[in-house]
Amino acid sequence: MAEFYVWFVFAHLAGLVLFAISHGASAFMAFRLRSAPDAPTARAILAMGQLSITPMYIGLLLLIIGGLGAAFAGDLWGRPWLIASVIVFIAVLLVMWIVASPYYMRLRKSLEEPAPDAATTMTWDDVKVQLDTRRPEVLLSVGTIGLLLLVWLMVIKPGG
Repeated sequence: MAEFYVWFVFAHLAGLVLFAISHGASAFMAFRLRSAPDAPTARAILAMGQLSITPMYIGLLLLIIGGLGAAFAGDLWGRPWLIASVIVFIAVLLVMWIVASPYYMRLRKSLEEPAPDAATTMTWDDVKVQLDTRRPEVLLSVGTIGLLLLVWLMVIKPGG
């Protein structure tokens, strides 16, 4: 299995690049969304952000498979830096999911075209209140700090 180590590392890094590029598109969407002038524009921005989800998850899958494969092929399990990397990775994923998913699902629901027989609809002013949030900054901070910590752990390898 050791002969595959370098290929697993390559898959891990290729996944990271694909994930970061795709996720970056979503991040820009999150910041642009707050300044949308109307509901159709907000819907279009959210739709553009949705386009990055499939490649983002493909990148995430490559990143995970490559990382796990490299850990096994390189006999790295038990190393403090690797254990810390897994913990940081899971923590960042959880925080991102907990902070982002419910918010953007609710926002997409609020921006849906109302059914012709709908009794109540959300106004654009109601949606603007939802858009007035610091979630993009929280997500950017958690993601950036988490990524920098992961890069530090994998380059410096504290604890051997």
